[in-house]
Amino acid sequence: MKKTKLLQWSLATLIVIVLIIIAFFLMDRVVMPYYTRHDDEVEVPEVVEMVVTEADSVLKSRGFKLVVEREQYDWNYPEGTVIDQNPEAFSVTKKGRRIYVTISIGEKLATMPNLTGKSARDAIFAAQSAGLTLSDENFGYEYSNYYPEGVVMAQSIPPGTNMKKDTPIHVTVSLGSLPNEFRVPDLVGQSLERAKKIILMSGLEVGEIVFENRPDLLPNTVISQNPNPDEKADRGQMVDLTVSTLEETGIEEEQSTEESKPD
Repeated sequence: MKKTKLLQWSLATLIVIVLIIIAFFLMDRVVMPYYTRHDDEVEVPEVVEMVVTEADSVLKSRGFKLVVEREQYDWNYPEGTVIDQNPEAFSVTKKGRRIYVTISIGEKLATMPNLTGKSARDAIFAAQSAGLTLSDENFGYEYSNYYPEGVVMAQSIPPGTNMKKDTPIHVTVSLGSLPNEFRVPDLVGQSLERAKKIILMSGLEVGEIVFENRPDLLPNTVISQNPNPDEKADRGQMVDLTVSTLEETGIEEEQSTEESKPD
């Protein structure tokens, strides 16, 4: 009798264990996948570098919803372009999930400061503080009876203008009052760029530039000039230069009056 009851108890226990295993299997393989819509999981498409309207269309076609999470300045991507997404591209997730994206609002613009009335040095610092680039190469020179020598008298972009940081800026610096007499400066030994600046600041213009092979000198060093130093000259008179080069053959470059004038 005891053996019969023990056998019945063991059989009942075994049946319960089997039922638990079956229930766990059904829960794992049937109920939970249905509840979590496991069969609806799909790969998230990549929408980075797409314009937001195109990204929205692509995501909708795959069963997702685009949500703009934030916008930020980015000079690498044009305005309205997706620059980041979450979940990441090619990850697998459920249909209907929201895909959060970051949108570029383009490069952050700089505001042009007022440079007029500042010294050339202060104008450079003011431009740099605004995130802009200004150097001696951007300076032109003119005589003025109103602005003292060395003071900015005009700028190519009005103050307060919002502009890209790489926009070229040109300023005109006063040479002071028009002198009674112009004389040719001594340019021999100067670098070509420095010589050009001195010529313009002297009220003259850059004329023909001839390059001569001179391995004993640094490239772009002024070897000779015409007219000679300290000669009297008319306003705007051309000054020709002979400049060193390491090239074996001479190269001649003619610069017109328009090219040498400051903007």
